Amino acid sequence: MGLDNKFIQSIDKYKWYGVIYAILIAFFVGIVLFPITAFADNGNIIVHVTATGKCYHREGCYHLRSDYAITLYEAVVENGYNPCEDCKPPEYDGPEPLHEKMEKSQSGSSNKSNKTASTTKTTVVTKTVEEKKDTTTEKVVLVILCCLGGWFAINYVLETYSNIKEAKKKKKIEKEFFEQEKKKYMELYANREPITLVDIPDGSFIKDGVPCTKNTSKGIYGDYTVYVAPHKPRVLHVKASCGKNLRPINYYNAYRLPHCKKCATGHKLNLPKIDWYEDYLEIDRIKKKYNIP
Repeated sequence: MGLDNKFIQSIDKYKWYGVIYAILIAFFVGIVLFPITAFADNGNIIVHVTATGKCYHREGCYHLRSDYAITLYEAVVENGYNPCEDCKPPEYDGPEPLHEKMEKSQSGSSNKSNKTASTTKTTVVTKTVEEKKDTTTEKVVLVILCCLGGWFAINYVLETYSNIKEAKKKKKIEKEFFEQEKKKYMELYANREPITLVDIPDGSFIKDGVPCTKNTSKGIYGDYTVYVAPHKPRVLHVKASCGKNLRPINYYNAYRLPHCKKCATGHKLNLPKIDWYEDYLEIDRIKKKYNIP
C-alpha cells in the first residue's frame, strides 16, 4: 500500500511538471513564431510608377500621368525608385533594400535642386535600415535562446516520461515478486498458527505478546525476567537486588543491553534463548503482510 501511494504521488508530481513545461513550450513557440512573422517584408504591396519618373506612388497620386502597377520590391530593390514625398507610399522594410541604387536614380533625375534633400533622406533611410538590422539580430538571438529553452524543456519532459515509464515497470516487477512470495508463503503458512511453526523450547509460551515460562520465582515473565533501571536503562541485570529501584522487563526487550558485570556475567549464567521468538514474529509479520489465513 505504501508503494502504491508513493507511485501515485510521483505520477501526480510528473503530471504537474508536464503541465508546467507544456505551458513553457507554448510560450516559447509563441515567442519564436512572433519574430518569424516579423521577418516577413512588405515587398508584395502594389505601388504605382510612371514611364519616366524615378518615384513610386500610391494609387490616385496626382503625379501619375502614366500608371504602371508593380510590387514594392520591384520598385525599390530592382529599379531603385524612391517614395513620393507627396502621397507618401509605404517604405520597403525588407532585409536587402538597395539604398545606393535609390540614391543613384534620384541623383540622375531632372530635379537637381533637391539633391541636398535627397541625400539627407537617404541618410535617414540608411539609419532606419541599420536600426532594423539591429532589431533583426536581436530577434535572431531571441529565437536561438527560445529554441535552447524549448529544447531543455522538451528534454526534461521526455526524461520525466521515461521516469514514469520506468516507475511503472518497477511497480509491475514488484507486484509479480509480491505474488510469487505470497504463493510461496501461502503454501508454507496457510491455516497454521505461527507458534506451531517454530521450535519453541520446553516450558516456554507467549503471554501478552512476549515469551514467558511458569517459573514465577524469577519474576513475572518467569525465566525471561530481567531487570533494568527505571529511567534510561543502560545495563541488563538478572537480580533485582543488584541495584536500586530496578524494574522487571522481558528479556527480549532488553537482551541488546550490556550485561551487568556483577550479576549478569559468568559461566553459570543461564539466560533464555529467544531465536524461536524472533522466528515467530517474522512468520506472524509475513502472514499479516500477505493476508494469509
